Amino acid sequence: MASRKQIAERILRILQGGDITTDTDIDIREIMLHVDSERDNMVQEKLVQSYKGLRQITSQDFAGHSVLGSYVSEKSYGTSMDIPRKQKSITLDTTPIDLPDEAGILYVKDAGDLSKTYAKLSAGTEAMYASMPSFKAANKDYYVSIGSRLFFGGENAPKKAIVGLIAMSASLGDDDLYPLSPGDEQGIVKSVVELYNLMNAVKQDFINDNIDQ
Repeated sequence: MASRKQIAERILRILQGGDITTDTDIDIREIMLHVDSERDNMVQEKLVQSYKGLRQITSQDFAGHSVLGSYVSEKSYGTSMDIPRKQKSITLDTTPIDLPDEAGILYVKDAGDLSKTYAKLSAGTEAMYASMPSFKAANKDYYVSIGSRLFFGGENAPKKAIVGLIAMSASLGDDDLYPLSPGDEQGIVKSVVELYNLMNAVKQDFINDNIDQ
């Protein structure tokens, strides 16, 4: 498994026909942006297909982490009290990839008891049901995702939570290992190289057209 920067350097070597040199008009930061885009598109396509397939055969919640575990980033976070909401919360340092039903966040567990998983509730659903006596009586523990923060409802918010999610590429560091499945790196390299070859061909056509005039 490689980092974004390592993949971009591999692409740059291919485009330059060997070793990386300084006399080039290709910016490696630009290549990394294309690498991010290709990786996110690839992951989104695979996860959406898994999502659709699971919906066809089961009524259970999306469980992409059990199908495509290579893409999961997992981290432990300590919770703190959010005074305005009067709820324990955590702030994610990576952004979940955009998927239907906020499925970029795959699971949230109590770090002190891994058998305890918190149910996902949308912000709109919480506003609708949290004040209902029947909902309070059920004493369900849940979390709500708002921006980069997760808020815990119910009576048993964790002191520390483990979050498993599919991270958006742009929220990963340049030298962080990209969560990829075998073969994905080759596909990303091929797509980005083809993109640059196409852009170069268009540029040459434009130059030739101006010369002919």
